[in-house]
Amino acid sequence: MATSQGIDRSAIPELPVERSTAVSAVGVLLVVELVAVFAYLRITGTGVLEPRYTLYPFVWINVGAWVLLRRPTIPADRRRRLAAGAVAAVYFLVLAVAGGLVGPGGMEMPARIVWLSPGWGPTLLYTNGLVDLAVLPFEVVGYATLAVLVYTVVLAGARSAVAGLLGLATCVSCVWPFGAALLAALGGVGSPLATAVPGVAYDLSTALFLVTVGVLYWAARRSA
Repeated sequence: MATSQGIDRSAIPELPVERSTAVSAVGVLLVVELVAVFAYLRITGTGVLEPRYTLYPFVWINVGAWVLLRRPTIPADRRRRLAAGAVAAVYFLVLAVAGGLVGPGGMEMPARIVWLSPGWGPTLLYTNGLVDLAVLPFEVVGYATLAVLVYTVVLAGARSAVAGLLGLATCVSCVWPFGAALLAALGGVGSPLATAVPGVAYDLSTALFLVTVGVLYWAARRSA
């Protein structure tokens, strides 16, 4: 319905929460994450050789939380929402496969939890004849964040969808180092992958993730 100024308020994009609320929420989340890391190190008796690798998952998770709290909510009819949801679902699936969350099955192995450092773990591993799962918390949050942003830019219009295609091209290239590094970690320090995957892979993956989020978030806010 139009207001007295002739503006249809229902067609105006809104932000889910205020900036101050988002800052507080992400701040609390960060405190919880740091406490979880400290508790993990105390309980397992392990040490931190490269602090940034311990903290990278929290970059993904906290940036994802900020984006989900501050992305614009764009009004659209049911048909457009279903179409955008389908695009976002395919995008998430592509990232999940490229990042090693989901793959073809192989040897039957029961589901198990690997207690890696918070953010990296707890990791769910499961394999049967059809599918192989390696579910890392920070990757699930990161890929879901990208999928939600793609959903938003598709709702915003056709030109914004170009940013989604850019995000897809960028982040498919950013997920492979994490998948390879995880396999190396699970395979042991002496495995071929452990010696083949350089430490810079973690830096590159996180940098490209942040670039992709930034492009999609900018497109969503600009189009709204």
